[in-house]
Amino acid sequence: FITSAVSVRLKTGQSNKFSLKTLCKGKTCTQAASTFFCLLVLKKQQMVNLHQSAPYEDIFASPGPNHLIP
Repeated sequence: FITSAVSVRLKTGQSNKFSLKTLCKGKTCTQAASTFFCLLVLKKQQMVNLHQSAPYEDIFASPGPNHLIP
C-alpha cells in the first residue's frame, strides 16, 4: 500500500513532498501504525527522506536518493 501511495503521489506530480497525516487520513490506528513503519523501512532503504520539525509534529516524506520513478 505505502509504496504504491508514494509512487502515485510522485508520478502524478501532486507534490514531491507529502505528509504522514495525509497518508493516514481515514485509516484505522493499526493501518496508520503500519504506514508509519513502512515509511521507516523506505527511509532505511533511502527510497524517501523524512523530516519532522518537532516531536509530535507531522512527518513529511520526499524522494530519497534511491527512489526510482519508472
